[in-house]
Amino acid sequence: MPAMPAMPVVSARRHRRTPLTASVLLTALGATAVLPVATAAATAAAAPAAAEATADARYAGKAVAIGKDLVAVLRDDPGAGGPEAWIRAVPPHWRSGDAYLYRVLDKLDRGHPAAVQRGLSLRLAGAGGSAPELRVTGAGGGEHSYPLPKAGTPDARGCTIVKENFIGAGVVAVLSNGPEGPSAFFKDAGDGTRFGGVVDRAHPSLPRSAGFLARIVGPDGSAPRLLTTMEGGGHPVGTTAFPEPGCRK
Repeated sequence: MPAMPAMPVVSARRHRRTPLTASVLLTALGATAVLPVATAAATAAAAPAAAEATADARYAGKAVAIGKDLVAVLRDDPGAGGPEAWIRAVPPHWRSGDAYLYRVLDKLDRGHPAAVQRGLSLRLAGAGGSAPELRVTGAGGGEHSYPLPKAGTPDARGCTIVKENFIGAGVVAVLSNGPEGPSAFFKDAGDGTRFGGVVDRAHPSLPRSAGFLARIVGPDGSAPRLLTTMEGGGHPVGTTAFPEPGCRK
């Protein structure tokens, strides 16, 4: 492998403002969790369930924030029970694309279509039809509807899998892999602030202006890896494998 160019020390050190969450500390100790994509205090939601630490596509779907530090993971896979909405606690400041495999609070399906969590009334409407949706009332007034992904689509089958990995200097890399290929973004391990940009098939390397090196090796292959160095030239390059996608085209 050709020598990596010298890079300035990552600016993430200047961004870090709050202590690491329990989940990040676990990751830093080597317990990297593999988390499907598309989490209330952070301490209550921090550690993924042990039985799901090597999760497969059964727990994946389209994750949407519904308020009260909750996400609903929406899926409609006829081969796995039909329409479902998994209600999970997430850390504060959760954003779309972040990993979400934290504590399960409830699961709505045809046999259990309604629940109340943290003051929110939740109802899986139209579960027997062709356009099911999750209806949420109590979050800021009024009712909000979240259509489930159409059966047979990647979101509905849980194709995209997300993995979080601590890469040093107070930075977590969030790696995802699915039918569109590998992608990664970067966030402060303490407060979740994103910075540096995104790498994917179309743009496999961060620009020098990002302040640290991040590059996908084999973005079109079956086993892509993310190379990172957070300390500038002369320091070891970290390598992280992307998760296997939950399904392929």
